[in-house]
Amino acid sequence: MTGSKVLVVEDERIVALHLRQQLGRLGYEVVAVAFSGEQALRQAGEHRPHVVLMDIHLEGSVDGIDTAREIGRQFHIPVIFLSAHSEEPTIERARATGPFGYILKPFSERELHVTIQMCLERRAAEQELMRREEHLRLALDAADMGSWELDPESRQIRPGGRARRIFGFPGEAFSRSWHDFLSQIRPEDRLSVVRMFDRVIGKGELCQAEFRNRKRGGRRWLRVQGRIFELDGVKRVVGVVRDVTDERAAEARLRQAATVFEALQDGVVIFDRSFRILSVNQGFLAMCGYREEDLLGRKLTLLARTPETPDTRLRAIEQTLRHSGVWQGEVAAVRQTGESFPLELKVVSVAGAGGRVTHYVAVCTDVSAIRKAEAELKFLAHYDPLTGLPNRLLAQDRLEHAIDRCERGHHRVGLLFVDIDHFKTINDTLGHATGDELLKGVAQRMRRAVRAEDTVARLGGDEFMVIIERVERVEDVADIARKIIAQVAQPVVLSAGELTVSASVGISLFPDDGTNCDGLIRAADTAMYVAKDQGRGRYTFYTSEMTANAVDYMTVKQDLRRGLEQGELRLFFQPQFALASGAMTGVEALVRWQHPRMGLQGADRIIPVAERSGLILDIGEWVIRSACRQLREWRSQGLPLPKVAVNVSPLQMRCNALIDVIAAALADWEIPPDLLEVEVTETVLQDDRKNAPALHAIRDMGVSLAIDDFGTGYSCLKSLKALPIQRVKIDRGFIQDAPDQGNNGDIAGAIIAMAHRLGFGVVAEGVETSRQEEFLRHLGCEDVQGFLYGPPMSARALAALLREPEKPGALGERARRAAANRA
Repeated sequence: MTGSKVLVVEDERIVALHLRQQLGRLGYEVVAVAFSGEQALRQAGEHRPHVVLMDIHLEGSVDGIDTAREIGRQFHIPVIFLSAHSEEPTIERARATGPFGYILKPFSERELHVTIQMCLERRAAEQELMRREEHLRLALDAADMGSWELDPESRQIRPGGRARRIFGFPGEAFSRSWHDFLSQIRPEDRLSVVRMFDRVIGKGELCQAEFRNRKRGGRRWLRVQGRIFELDGVKRVVGVVRDVTDERAAEARLRQAATVFEALQDGVVIFDRSFRILSVNQGFLAMCGYREEDLLGRKLTLLARTPETPDTRLRAIEQTLRHSGVWQGEVAAVRQTGESFPLELKVVSVAGAGGRVTHYVAVCTDVSAIRKAEAELKFLAHYDPLTGLPNRLLAQDRLEHAIDRCERGHHRVGLLFVDIDHFKTINDTLGHATGDELLKGVAQRMRRAVRAEDTVARLGGDEFMVIIERVERVEDVADIARKIIAQVAQPVVLSAGELTVSASVGISLFPDDGTNCDGLIRAADTAMYVAKDQGRGRYTFYTSEMTANAVDYMTVKQDLRRGLEQGELRLFFQPQFALASGAMTGVEALVRWQHPRMGLQGADRIIPVAERSGLILDIGEWVIRSACRQLREWRSQGLPLPKVAVNVSPLQMRCNALIDVIAAALADWEIPPDLLEVEVTETVLQDDRKNAPALHAIRDMGVSLAIDDFGTGYSCLKSLKALPIQRVKIDRGFIQDAPDQGNNGDIAGAIIAMAHRLGFGVVAEGVETSRQEEFLRHLGCEDVQGFLYGPPMSARALAALLREPEKPGALGERARRAAANRA
């Protein structure tokens, strides 16, 4: 093996030069000399020598032993150690790296030559062994066989990975007991298996047995073959196992082929050197629909000549097989019916004893189901599975193309955002199945409302997008929006019954409202929310003012979130008084926001943004806890405690945590529940079935309940009577002009009379004049609240009011004082 490439790693340059001269005389090619471990790794990777001569002690942080270990790990190159030292610890470290030789300095050229030759021969033998092991593994894999080994003494069986699967062993345990092995076999088959192993162990015969596997339903037949071997005085039974269920069923017909491929569920085809079919298995016949006599002697082109697989490609496959002996890929094959289908082929050459290729074996898999699944996944990547409409990704792509075409053709593009009004309520009340059914019906109606070249897409939930191309007149887009709204508004018959819904539509135009997809989408989305705010069931074109409003909303929302976190919210209190006695009967807690730039902000700036953004949940909890904390503080000051009313939004009522928030606040600040009143709006009563349990739970705590702004909603009298309400608050709109306008006065009187008939107390809000007070007194209203008696005030100001002794005429005095303060 002279002429082999050698890498010398020696940090002493004189020794390295001498060693290079020696190797040259011996006929070796020294590809490089390295003086450190780092150089050695680099040179080994670059030159890939056949062997490395490595000095153990090298300059630098990495010695020769560590370098040898890394060369073996990275490049699998054999290493011979050179050293002037023979101390045992060093030798042990070197031996742990698996070296191919070890020479002590000084050494002769003959000793060096013999060591290198032995190393190279050993390496060649190992590579040959690895190659044979790999061939054996590939053969077993191709044959769907698994290997196993048995200790004759302990009867422990060690199945390989594939054998574990075939046997049906659970888990990844490396070794199995004899009992575990026999438990896999049906009882009636165990005796033949035990006798087979007895013959193998006792007589050394090559034996086989077949049995049914219990772990695989008891219907799968396995065949085990084994023989006992002795190596270095240790006996082992070594064998293979495979599933022969299909082979047994077709044994008579498959006797000619007699290969393991016949047991495969996939098709197997055997060709001669000219690629003519010699034999096929039943799996292949079933796959393609041919009879065996139709195929024998024919070429592969009979099955695979299609427009997708032309003759040129088939010739290229044959050429590859002749050169490399293996080809794997996919071709478009043809069934006997003429149907084309995707066929995955793995073709390998089989050589005879002289190494000459005698035939080729192809394993064929019909991948139609896989390709169909891939097509479905591709569809799902671009289409909504529920409605079949394009999804957001495909819609954005089509919008980009529409904009490109618009720029070339000087047209407009219209973009519609469509949202089904109150869809969440439908989902929550009628169920998601009904919601899905509605969405499919809406999608069909929207498609009918647009032109063939327009795109209707579902973005998710109840939001749809419509792309209108080649817009000549803006009114054309409005017409389509009106058609969509009209179509959606038609009653739809669902499994749950007939349902009528409406849709809100926001419209943006290119290039008027945006120069790219994102801008158009944001504009249409903004316009859609404006349409909802304006009453739903309508369409709205985008205007630049909408963006300003949206920006203002986002700014306030972010500032409000920050203000809540940084303690900028304040609680103000507006007192309530009894008309008859002038005594304070309670206070209403009102949230204010001490904005660092804009100053004190009222509820009209806070509540709409909080409810739209969901911050109302956190703010509502803050109000409840702050009110209870303030009551605790007034009590510590020895003040008489008023009942505090806190407002609860519909969103809080729908939140399961509200009851716990109220209970925790009362408990944490040790406040009697009768000092807290919860005010809800009439909208809560509209969904009394959902809200009734929460209202009863609040009342069961001892907390009183009031309806705020009564008369502005659509309360059901039956709900009013059934729910645990104690008071109603008349909206200020019925009070302000009541003494002068008969309608409002009549409504206020009717509300007070009805409340008294139902046993409710009444509080009138927004009382600002003495005439309003007298009017309410005449109607029998019990309590009043408003700027006539005092504005919302801080906790400190209210504490001063609580300290004042009650005296006759106090209500009139407070009114005069409040008027003086306002003046």
